[in-house]
Amino acid sequence: MNSDNNECQRLEFRVRYAECDPMGYLNHGKYWEYFEAARTELLRHLGFRYRDLEADGTFFVVYKASCKYLRPIRYDDLVAVTVRVERITATRVEHSYEITREGERLCEASTTLACVGRDGRPTPMPESLWSDTR
Repeated sequence: MNSDNNECQRLEFRVRYAECDPMGYLNHGKYWEYFEAARTELLRHLGFRYRDLEADGTFFVVYKASCKYLRPIRYDDLVAVTVRVERITATRVEHSYEITREGERLCEASTTLACVGRDGRPTPMPESLWSDTR
């Protein structure tokens, strides 16, 4: 996951009825599930499985999260979620997200994840995740 490459991944989702509030809008909390799915697929695209990282004792926790809901997303909308790696340090990774519908920007978000060990204490990421040698 070279920080200079600005790696990104794009996934499409069809909004399900169960994800919506009584007005038919995508519930604000469900956006974060879409972001997580896109982020996990980006990691897989880069040759890593989160399950394997956890088995080796490497975990990521959300340190900071921010979201701007620009336009409503409704039941049955087909939306595209794009996640991009913005910055990587030895212990943190920052992502940006965008949700669009037919090219219209509906949402912008960002997260900072911190790497922790099994004990929940901060720890450096495995070098293979952030080094230029991959």
